[in-house]
Amino acid sequence: MKGVSSIFASLYAIAKEEFLYLIKGRPPVALVPFIVPLGFAVLFGLIYQENVVNHIPMVVWDEDQSATSRSLIEAYTDADRFTFVAQVSDEASMREAIHDGEARAALAIPKNFDKALKSGRGADFMLMVDSSNNMFGNAAISASQEISRSFSVAAGQQLLESQGLLPDDAMNSVYPVRMGARILGNPANGYSSFMLSGLMMNGLQIGVMLSLAPALVTELLQPRWRRKHPLLILVGKSLPYWLLSFTAYILSLYLIIHVFAVPMRGSWGEAMLLGASFIFFVSSVLHIFSACCPTRVLSLQAPMVYIMPGLLYSGLSWPNFDMSSIASVLGMLMPMTYGGDTLRDILLNGTAPALYTNCKIMILGGLGCQLVAAGLFGLRRRFHIWTDELGEYQRKGDNDEASAGNEA
Repeated sequence: MKGVSSIFASLYAIAKEEFLYLIKGRPPVALVPFIVPLGFAVLFGLIYQENVVNHIPMVVWDEDQSATSRSLIEAYTDADRFTFVAQVSDEASMREAIHDGEARAALAIPKNFDKALKSGRGADFMLMVDSSNNMFGNAAISASQEISRSFSVAAGQQLLESQGLLPDDAMNSVYPVRMGARILGNPANGYSSFMLSGLMMNGLQIGVMLSLAPALVTELLQPRWRRKHPLLILVGKSLPYWLLSFTAYILSLYLIIHVFAVPMRGSWGEAMLLGASFIFFVSSVLHIFSACCPTRVLSLQAPMVYIMPGLLYSGLSWPNFDMSSIASVLGMLMPMTYGGDTLRDILLNGTAPALYTNCKIMILGGLGCQLVAAGLFGLRRRFHIWTDELGEYQRKGDNDEASAGNEA
């Protein structure tokens, strides 16, 4: 019992000193784990606040100049996705408008569009889209397909009605197969729901990195706990950062849910378990970097090579199952792979099938990293102690020689 009490007393002393270090700076380091994830949530939340890409500037080239072509143009301009900016007179002007950035989409209606439609032969029109930014291209094409389908069905129904069919029979003839769609999770296809939670978690791991990364190298350069076991030092130093980061995670999650309207369809308990495991894994990996780096500055710079690509390999923007084998292996080494997509599942789907598996991986991975970091830190600490003792021995020898010379 006395040994256990001593361990807890040592942990408390190390954690207390680290916490005092975190709160007494100007500005205090303790703000960093809060500022970065909250900042990411606010900044990206404001960007994605519209949730979908609307008001895409569009020019129109109407060669037909008929009531039917004007109805088609009206169908586009009435949609929120498009904003009419100009009428052009030829294809070259369409391309120029897109090239100059005046428009991101162009609608071209050929001559005899109305006549071809009414003759029953079918009519064509063209949508030209600037897809150098996929968000414009995907939004414009998706909306155009919906508008075109609705316009075609209405035009076909009118054509059949003019030939004597009743409205219901005309509708069934022109639209015999109808697809019903039920979109789960993110029915509006909103970018805020799709990306914001993952970007917040990426900000969280950056905040942990900026505050925690120098912890062990600082202890090596300015030792305070030489007589304590390396693993005890790691755990004691980690506790304040973990508690602060976990609090920041809860606040950031609350912010994106209640301010930026990301739905919370799952359990707060599951989200908290995921956050706790994620922060533990990130902290443990950062301890390895801190135990290896020779300076505080390098301990902040080196982890960026590991942390920054995490968002790309996490499956947030590109699914893991469609990545190359190399990318999949790299992703398995990064905490965001187990945290980002899983949190989005909890928020949008109400459940995450991989939650407990991913938490287990992060906890076991964190424990393994803690042991590796403790071993590296212990080796480096013994080397520092040995070099300090050697230096002290050499200085003592030099002083003895100097004293002997003075006596002679």
